[in-house]
Formats: sequence, C-alpha cells, structure tokens
Amino acid sequence: PAFAEKATLLSLLQWSKSVYYLDLEVLGPTTHSFAEYKFTYDELKGQYQPTLYARVWEGGEGNSTIVQYWIFYYFNDWRNFHEGDWELVQLSFPGYTAQELIERGEPPVSAAYSQHQAGQRTSWADMKANGMVEETHPIVYVAQGSHANYFLPGNFWSGLDFDDTGLSLWKVIGPEQLNIVLLPEVETEEEGLEWLDFRGLWGEYLGFSVSVLGMNFWQRGPLGPAWSEEEQRNEKWEHPDEWAAGLPEYPDPFWTAFFTLPGDWSNMAIFSLFSPADIHIYDSQGRHVGIDERGEIEKQIPGAVYINPEGTLYKTIIIPDADVSQEYMLIMEGTGSGIMDVKTQVPDIKNQVKRFGEYLNVPVSPTTIARIEIVSDIPLPLIAIKGDSVRDIITKIEIDDDGDGVFETESESGDFEKNKGPSQMIEADIDIELDTLDLSQEVREVFVAVYIELPEGYEPEDIRIDKVRLNNEVRAQEKPVAFVDHNQNGISELAVQFDRRELIEYLIDKELGEGLVSLTLTGVVDGRKFEGTDTILVIGNASEAENTSRGKG
Repeated sequence: PAFAEKATLLSLLQWSKSVYYLDLEVLGPTTHSFAEYKFTYDELKGQYQPTLYARVWEGGEGNSTIVQYWIFYYFNDWRNFHEGDWELVQLSFPGYTAQELIERGEPPVSAAYSQHQAGQRTSWADMKANGMVEETHPIVYVAQGSHANYFLPGNFWSGLDFDDTGLSLWKVIGPEQLNIVLLPEVETEEEGLEWLDFRGLWGEYLGFSVSVLGMNFWQRGPLGPAWSEEEQRNEKWEHPDEWAAGLPEYPDPFWTAFFTLPGDWSNMAIFSLFSPADIHIYDSQGRHVGIDERGEIEKQIPGAVYINPEGTLYKTIIIPDADVSQEYMLIMEGTGSGIMDVKTQVPDIKNQVKRFGEYLNVPVSPTTIARIEIVSDIPLPLIAIKGDSVRDIITKIEIDDDGDGVFETESESGDFEKNKGPSQMIEADIDIELDTLDLSQEVREVFVAVYIELPEGYEPEDIRIDKVRLNNEVRAQEKPVAFVDHNQNGISELAVQFDRRELIEYLIDKELGEGLVSLTLTGVVDGRKFEGTDTILVIGNASEAENTSRGKG
C-alpha cells in the first residue's frame, strides 16, 4: 500500500527497494511549475556547496584504475520533466593501480561522459589537442535542463529534444569551488553515506515514459549510482570499464548506440516541433515530408525520417545529407490551442558549422499557420565557440493567425512574446501609367493600369491579385493581368488594372482632388505584405466630376 514517511538515512535503508521513491515535499511535477521548483531550490542552494561524489574503482585486466565523478541535480527541466538526476564523468587509467597513479602522476588515457541512456567516450590525447582539458582537469559542458555531459559546447539532438550547452554563455564551476566526497563501495554502511545503498528512485514516480526509436525518456527520478532495475547493480558501477568501452566514440552521438539513421548523420538537418500542430518540410525542389491530405506520412526526400512518439505532441523530421543550399521551408499548421516550440538545425557545409534556431512560446490555435524559410545567403553570427554550432539569430518565424495566407507577425529566434513584431513590409516599385487624372474630362479609357516591380527574391507571378489595393480601399481588377517589362530594366513586372470610375469616386470622397496626390499600392506576395507609392496630378472640378460620375452610375 502507498505510504509517505519523512526521509532519513535510516529510512533509506529500511525502504531500500526500487518500488520506493524520494519525493520533494509539497511539490509535484504534474501539479507545480518549473518556476515553483526553482523558487524552492533557490531557497536551499545557499546551504550546500557544489559537490562531486568521487569513486575509485580498481579491477579489470592489468590492475586498471577508473575514477568516477557522480553528480546529483535537484531537478530535470527538460522534455521529460522529473525530480532528481544523476550523471557521471569517468576517467580511465589502464595498467595502473591507484597507488601507482598517486606516486607517478599519470594522466588518464580516456574519458567517458554520460548522456541520457548512454554517453560518449574519447581519448585524453584528443581532448588535450581539441581544448577539452584545463591543466589536468577535463572540461565538461552540461546541457541545460537535461544535464547530459558533452566534450564541446553546442546544440545536440538527443532524440526527444536538443541538448543545449549554452554555445557562448555558461556558468563555470572550477575545481576550487567543488566539494569532493569519496564514495565507499556499497553496503559498507559508512556513516553519512548510507544513502548509497538506497535502491529506490531519487524523485517522484509518475509511471510513464516517452519512447523514441528505442530510447526511453522516463518521467521519474533516476535510480542511484550503484543500482538499476530490480535492485540489480548498475553496469556503470559494477563494470565501468565495459560500460565506457560500449559507448560511441566522439564525435559519434550517443544515440548511435541505439539506432542508425540513413546517410551521413553529421550532415543531417533536424526539424523539431513541440505543439498541437503538424509540421511540413519542403526543399528547394519542392519535395515534401510530413502528413499528406490522406493523413499518411509522405517522405518525398530520400532517406527522410518522421518521428511522432505515440501519445505526444512531439514531432521531428530528419533529412540526411542536408545543407542550407537546399533552402528548406518549414510550415506548421495548428491542430489545437496551446504553445508551440520549434527548433531547427541545418548543416552549412561551406562554413563547416551547423545553424541552430529555436522559436519558443509561440501561441498556436487551429487557424494558425507558421512558416520558417531557411536560406543560404545570410551572414552567420559572430560567436566565438569551440564547437561546430552557431545560433541563427537572423532567420525568422512568421505567423498567420487566422489562416488567410497573410503572415501578420514575425519573430527572431528566442522567446516569441519578447521578440515578436509586425511582419516587415516589402518595398515594391510602383508605376501608375496615368500621370494626370482630369476629373472633369470624359475619357474612353475604363481602367487605369499600374505596374508592380518586386525586389529580388520575389516573383510577380506569386502576387495575390485579390489582395492588391490602392490606399487600402480601391480594389484591383482580378482580370485581365499581364507580365511585362514596362520600364525595360530586364525585370518582369505585374500589370494590374483599376476601375477608373472607382478611383475617381474614391478621390472625390476623400477630397483628394486638385494637385499632386500620392497613391500607395499594397498587396501580398508569398504570404508577405508589400507596398509602393507613386504620385499623379489630379485636376478638374471635383463637384462636376462627382455629379457626372454618380449620374452615370
């Protein structure tokens, strides 16, 4: 039967089975927000020095020694929200006993860092050559929220989300700030360290997990350093040498221990969505990946992978052998109401980097359409980093709230509510063929022609004629239209027509007769608003023209 009891070192031993778990008082992952957890944590953290729990293991072939550093975190603020988190950094010294290492001062031969259900390993020589060592200390880049350990900074796809190690900004905790506690072997009952034999969970149990391509992301606290399911010893604790040997070698990502994706994984584009919405990817050839009109997954790009774990709003599309030169288009279509997070990572082979963008806390509804265009000809941010990731702070997300095909709002990467603003207006060149409009003169021409020239990157064929207006009120005729080079500059223009009588009535109604009048033409191309202005000379008697116009009407 369920019960709750104040946790003490004695009760940890009394209830030392995997069916029991530690539970932070009052708080619960399903009932309290991250902010509430952080408030409690901030009240407590001043009482404790950052601590590493060190363990020296001797064994294996040739009297090898392994030094483990176990790290405990208060809360896991990632996609699998849960209390408590244990991580591991491990150094291997094959061929030496611990006493020999103390006497000789030998450096490690290799290191292994934990990441989710696995991790990465690499040699100490490569770490020194690539700036991963500070004097005699390994540098560990800890991912925000998930606490996965990395050899270099960057943004790393982890199956359920990206691990973010900060790229350019992080808090450094040096050796002099750390409290080191040497762990005994289990069942020694060393005073104050009895918790090591606790075989339950270090955080509230929620009873479910998210499975992605064979990887389980639990919604619960982890088991302690020495233990795994069914009160069995953890392989990391029992056979640390074998655990490290089975990890992918850097730079191969940890998830290659579970599955293989097609193509060159180092040049994969990854597009992730966390929202009640569908995601679609189009490349420069118009090939589509996403849910089609029949509700089936369409993968026109060879090797594409579509991930949607059952029972989640999480969706990821992976494109192998990708590059920004393919200029991908992301379309997100709302299927419900809530908040949308979108994350993109696209290789830029020319610059030998991966461009990472994230758009957070975007409101979404069933009528929302969002769009991100990833193009190749944008300057990369000047960020000094050691890894191969850069934040794309230029590419924007555009939002069409009502689904009418016009994107009213846009935002740079980051928090949408902080960065949002009206979509930038495209400047077009407008030429009204009629230079002088005589309001009192009867003429045979029924229409006034206007020529629209768009800036580079936009095609006149994509202009929505039904959205073209003069001064936001006078509608263009939907037919006939023509594509011409009216000013003979080698650039195609769209010729549209306006009813001459409607234009005159508008000028009279707004009292814009007698003199130079500026007329602004607005429209929509490729979902974006454009405008341009031209000036005509209006002459003639407005009152006579009004009577003539209305009489004919």
